[in-house]
Amino acid sequence: MIATLKKKFISLKSFEFAILINAVGINFIKFIPYGIVILLATWIYEVFVKKSLKFNFKGLFSNSNFWLITIPFWLAVLGLIYTSNLSKGFEDLGRIIPFLIFPILLFSIETERKKALKSLLLASFIFGLIIRFSIDFCDSFIGFTYDYNIQNFFYSYLDSDTNILSIISMFAALFALELLNVNKLNLNRKVLLQILILFLSLCILLLHSRIVIFFYLVSLCFLFIYHWRKQGKWNIFSTLLISVLLMLLPPFQGRFQVAAVESQSLIKKDTVKLDTISNVESLPCMSSTQLRFNSLKASLEIIKRNPILGVGTGDWQDELVKEYQNAEMPCNAFEKTAPHNQYLRTSLKYGFLGLAIYLFYLFRLFQIQRKERAFGQLAFLITIIFCGLGYDLLDVGSSAPFIAFFSTWLFFNRVQ
Repeated sequence: MIATLKKKFISLKSFEFAILINAVGINFIKFIPYGIVILLATWIYEVFVKKSLKFNFKGLFSNSNFWLITIPFWLAVLGLIYTSNLSKGFEDLGRIIPFLIFPILLFSIETERKKALKSLLLASFIFGLIIRFSIDFCDSFIGFTYDYNIQNFFYSYLDSDTNILSIISMFAALFALELLNVNKLNLNRKVLLQILILFLSLCILLLHSRIVIFFYLVSLCFLFIYHWRKQGKWNIFSTLLISVLLMLLPPFQGRFQVAAVESQSLIKKDTVKLDTISNVESLPCMSSTQLRFNSLKASLEIIKRNPILGVGTGDWQDELVKEYQNAEMPCNAFEKTAPHNQYLRTSLKYGFLGLAIYLFYLFRLFQIQRKERAFGQLAFLITIIFCGLGYDLLDVGSSAPFIAFFSTWLFFNRVQ
């Protein structure tokens, strides 16, 4: 296996190597801009200097899937037309620009070549994820040696980017499960994949991102039913069972116990006034559960007033802060809490028209998956559909490149 991967690496073109660098770098938020620059530089070299890659602009723009994959970008452009805060609008557009860059650049890779690179790209992506967790565990272990507190291996003590890393790990675990259940593998590879899946499952639980953990368990239940007629369903069941058993241990229940307490106070109205000298830490609504609940209420009120087109790409945050202040939600106003729901944020920015376009985007991706049944497509769809209920996936600089990269790689092929 290692010898085969080595041969494939040696045969890579510079642009293909840059793709793998991005697959590794997608796990490291600060490296993502550099990865895109490397990809762009090698693309220019291969297409215009060395001329070893062919690029057909006419073929790109006539490909209907190009317009499908880039829908998040064009929605942001549409929202700029009627927004008043253009600086914030262009800032948001900058976060979503990978949805335009990756489809244009990766269109140069022929479909058959993409298939040949599939295993390398997955290996690179998983390699980057393992490196990230290795660094995290080393740092946590060093912290553990000082006070012997087991919490050093949990939540933000393990990694500061808990949410996006949990989402990436969920996708990787589901992808690995898909490979384990569908591919005909020898015993050694099956054992290796199962260990990897259990490791990723453990990491998801350690990161304590409650919504991701919940939807990860739901996804395993769904996949167990989906693969009911296949022998591989027992791999899914064992992963689900081990994850649930770990959740029964007290250290893994920390933030879920906190959520149970927080939810009891959601009916209490926060009437504390926030001024320039207020200490926000002393205000009574600082729990993440309350902040999310308040953002849900405020977002719905704004959507009611702007149902068709929303408030635009740049005005959504300003409108939310105004609503928080009017509704006497000072903590949310201070934190400028986002909706934490992709469907809600899309409706807030682009109205029900934008939400309909985004749902069409997901539906068409699902249709492509049903037709092609390529590895990773189902895992990707499950991840973005479920996690979109708890996070603004397409509008955050840490998750947007991940979604843009894999949506392009998995669903956008060059027509021969």
